[in-house]
Amino acid sequence: MKFSCALSFMAVAIILVTCSALPAKNKLSDVIMENEQILDPDGPMILRWTIINETSEIEMEVQTNCTGWMGFVFGNGLGKPGAIGDGVIGGYNDELGLGYIEDRWLDISVISEIKPGGGEFDDISNVDLIGATYQDPWSIIRFRRKIDTGDSQDVVIRPGPMLVVWTYADSDNTSVPHDPDTPGTSYVTFIEL
Repeated sequence: MKFSCALSFMAVAIILVTCSALPAKNKLSDVIMENEQILDPDGPMILRWTIINETSEIEMEVQTNCTGWMGFVFGNGLGKPGAIGDGVIGGYNDELGLGYIEDRWLDISVISEIKPGGGEFDDISNVDLIGATYQDPWSIIRFRRKIDTGDSQDVVIRPGPMLVVWTYADSDNTSVPHDPDTPGTSYVTFIEL
């Protein structure tokens, strides 16, 4: 009886891990990234993106010089009442050989109350992991989402510059805070005016 319970538990654990992560792919996607911006002036974080399906979807790739998770939040109205940031945290777990991604949001209306930890999980995940890999010293994730998901916990990607806050860590445990020296901000124009 103990043996069959242990096998059932292992089967459930394997299914759960498989549903929340994707195996790494050496080729992340056939989609060519048309845009690139170095987010960190020192070079350890690069964002690439392209608009898919005539402005209804965007595919993004984040390349970071780290061995753990990477994340960024984009939004509008930093410090304004009701402002939210739309967050993505992901990476490649080399021990498991799996990529992972999390859709998150955080309240950015009160700047002094923004805390490390990546915000709250979205009720509905609107990001799809395309692929992930580690090519020393780079962790790379690629994902896709709609420009306007229709989700109140997401931010519409609009024409013109958008604030992007980014950070990374050397742990695949996304509840482990980033190093205080790693975060930064940039303005990114995902869609030209």
